[in-house]
Amino acid sequence: MTAVPAFGGDSYGHMSEPRPTVLHVEVVGLRDGSLAVSWELAGEGPVEVAVGLRPDATDQDPALRVEGTTHLTLRPQRPGRHYVSVAPVGGGSAVVAAERLVSLERGRNFRDLGGYHTAGGGRVRWGLVFRSASLHRLTAADLITLDRLGLRVVYDLRGDEERERAPSVLPDGVRCELLPIGGTAAKTKELTDLVLAGRLAELPLDFLVRIYDAMVEVAAGTFGRLLTRLAEPDGRPALFHCHAGKDRTGIVAALLLSLLGVDERTVLDDYQLSGIHYTEHQLAAVQTKLAGTGVDVERYRAVFGAPRHAMATVLAGLRQRHGSLEAYLHDEAGVDHEVFAELRAALVQPAGRW
Repeated sequence: MTAVPAFGGDSYGHMSEPRPTVLHVEVVGLRDGSLAVSWELAGEGPVEVAVGLRPDATDQDPALRVEGTTHLTLRPQRPGRHYVSVAPVGGGSAVVAAERLVSLERGRNFRDLGGYHTAGGGRVRWGLVFRSASLHRLTAADLITLDRLGLRVVYDLRGDEERERAPSVLPDGVRCELLPIGGTAAKTKELTDLVLAGRLAELPLDFLVRIYDAMVEVAAGTFGRLLTRLAEPDGRPALFHCHAGKDRTGIVAALLLSLLGVDERTVLDDYQLSGIHYTEHQLAAVQTKLAGTGVDVERYRAVFGAPRHAMATVLAGLRQRHGSLEAYLHDEAGVDHEVFAELRAALVQPAGRW
């Protein structure tokens, strides 16, 4: 690993002086393969920055001492997905982070759910649960990327017709478990075809709200089975996905993160990332096909988008009808209370232990 530029200092002074606390670390991948790393501190003092190929940081390259700045660019020397830890010099809790988006040649909206703050000061563990769009176009290079993630299982939320039309391409040794969720959310291709044919009338603004409200009632048992499987030792590291990775996948992610103690603002932030990593690409592709037709593709953002109000509304509705999301998951989705505890123990890194 090399740093660009490298920062350092001769000493931190006496060890009796207070050390800074690392509050947050952000990692962004750059086009040249390097990593832009930034962090937030409470207090002042040097930190050690290290990079490894595992989120538990047991295989890290030698750490770099950094002082006088809270950001730098790293050039990892080994291929793979990289996890960066930042810790106070001389001891203290490290914070580990990775790039949220897993960059693929032909896969979209593939994201790690790790790193989010949870109630009580913990964080969701990196590298254990991923979410994505469909996997039918993955290249050989993409399969190598997925293989390095150490995935054990992929949970496919698509229906039979969707899978037959676009069968997943997976690395050897990764098993696929089918947990189909139907309804309008499974008709993305059909809706796209109607848009392109000019046969779909302008959709109401609450189009996705209606879909989501129906989904959480009809597919509650499927959501429950998926969360229960994630709690089992052989059920992760895992990926769950649908076609676009935003609707069925988005509800699963929102339920899981909420159950782990992630605040709703962050849950909705995560949902909206699909607007960046799926919606804009899809709208651009449809716009190209509609060129010269006079049809404004923005009319159909209700189909392709990830509007914050849609997820916020469905979560609020669940709380109103069931008292809490946990009550919904137990009473309607059939998730045992023991599973709640097992998921939190497996997927949340407690405060002060990273």
